[in-house]
Amino acid sequence: MSERTLASDLEDAARIGGLPDGGVSRFAFTPELAEVTAWVSDELEGLGLEPETDAAGNFFARWPAGEGKPVMAASHLDTVPHGGHFDGVLGVLTAVDAVRQLRRDGFEPLRPIVVGAFMDEEGPRFGNGLFGSRAFVGDDMSVALANRDAEGVSAADAMRAVGLDPDRIDEANRVADVGAYVELHIEQGPVLDQRGLRIGVVDTITGIYGYRAELRGETNHAGTTPMELRHDALVGAARAVLELRERARADDRLRATVGRLEALPGAKNIVPGACEFTVDLRPADPDQFEAADAWLRATLDRIAAEEGLSASLHVDYAVPAVPMDPAVVAAIEEAAREQGVEPLRMFSGAGHDAMLVAPYVPAGMIFVPSRRGISHSPEEWTDTADCELGARVLAGTLRRLAS
Repeated sequence: MSERTLASDLEDAARIGGLPDGGVSRFAFTPELAEVTAWVSDELEGLGLEPETDAAGNFFARWPAGEGKPVMAASHLDTVPHGGHFDGVLGVLTAVDAVRQLRRDGFEPLRPIVVGAFMDEEGPRFGNGLFGSRAFVGDDMSVALANRDAEGVSAADAMRAVGLDPDRIDEANRVADVGAYVELHIEQGPVLDQRGLRIGVVDTITGIYGYRAELRGETNHAGTTPMELRHDALVGAARAVLELRERARADDRLRATVGRLEALPGAKNIVPGACEFTVDLRPADPDQFEAADAWLRATLDRIAAEEGLSASLHVDYAVPAVPMDPAVVAAIEEAAREQGVEPLRMFSGAGHDAMLVAPYVPAGMIFVPSRRGISHSPEEWTDTADCELGARVLAGTLRRLAS
């Protein structure tokens, strides 16, 4: 039986794709991702699990015990460019450690247990976020396979280079074979850290709605146009940004962000005649979206009328909020209390592989704190004690779901 620890696993994983600045870069279908996956595979094989790679490059290792559909604990091993040591990889390595604990305790599952690592969750190489889990649930992958990296290599060609056949990617659609799903992840936000709490239990994964808004007024001279006669599109956009902030502040299960704004024509001595900006709207609950969307549209129309502008709003993408399964959530909470910790019910403001699996399979997520809420950065950090607690909670959850 392996004598390794979760802390040493995290240290060793960080060396694979490690960079001088302390960050880590491991991208889809690269030697670095293949190396860390092979290393995890060896660890799980040593624990008696049976590893395999599916048609999309997803890695799974099965504990061949019990009967029926397995309980899966999974996350991802790829990173963003110059990423941290915890995002994604902690979910996989705590699953490995949970299996160690269950083996050490002599646990005999009545249902199989599977540890998984989905391919290309982050998506920096081809712009194919959630690639592996999308294939796993049967999404159409034709556009994703055609996407190219900075060197002009398509995802399909990258798959061929590592011995996978993109024409067979439909064979990765195996979500129907799973009985329950659990994913541990760093929070990637400051809530647990600021409150001094150690375990979060996700009740929903936020919806993600992306808009492009445009306000049009009248371009004019900055010196000769009286203030009361202006139709300043930037002023209208500024009002919209502030009202959007106040709307989200009034609802602790809504996030709203304007991440890009451009005033046109963009000269310092011209009243802006047009302003284009993005809106990222993230309602935590499925029934929040209609009201938030209607409010956004009505607010833009009202501001446009008051400022003498015209307004338009286009939806670029829409991913509905995904609730977690109450029975899996309850199992996680029981496992946390077994460890003497009262968990916090919360929503995930970021997307995860779990959001694709959850509509098909009873699913849940465990959060551990992120120091200062930092993620996607070499400064990303979660205390070793919190990582180990998360692994124990995950082991307790698997014990309940596989019994």
